[in-house]
Amino acid sequence: MLTFVAGTFSIATVATLFKSWRSQASAFLIIGLLLLVLSCVCWSYAQGWEFGVLYALLAPGLLAWLFIMASQRILPAPKNSPSPKPLDLSRSTVLINGAHFISVLFVLLVTSVLISLGFSASMPISAAGQLALTVILLPLVWGLAAYHYLASYKKRQPLITYAVLALLGLLVVRIAPI
Repeated sequence: MLTFVAGTFSIATVATLFKSWRSQASAFLIIGLLLLVLSCVCWSYAQGWEFGVLYALLAPGLLAWLFIMASQRILPAPKNSPSPKPLDLSRSTVLINGAHFISVLFVLLVTSVLISLGFSASMPISAAGQLALTVILLPLVWGLAAYHYLASYKKRQPLITYAVLALLGLLVVRIAPI
């Protein structure tokens, strides 16, 4: 019975948050967040805290697709579709794109590993916690560094900045090894 109540609260959460988004009303947002907390509590009591938290956070994400499908509109085909950009395989373009590929895949990967290790080694937690923090930080740092590198006009500045940060991270790891 409590599972049914928790599921009802999950549906009410998504409906309220959808209504908040549609009407841009913060009152519905607050009510929706309170319903989410209430559904978390109900799911936890019904299924145990391990599965309850999983169901409470997973159910609204899946139920939201029902509201998305209900509110979708099919637009007419555009009258003038743009022509695709021609493929440029000139030597300079291939070399520039290859350099960007190597920079992001290898250089920024190594620097993000050193930055993550250096940051994690400076934290006052156990070695296992430091490695777990590194595993969590590494893709975030690498993704942000790659985005920053590819979004900047002057490509050398981000590379130099990340190389300096990597050296600092290496120094921290050498001083306080994991």
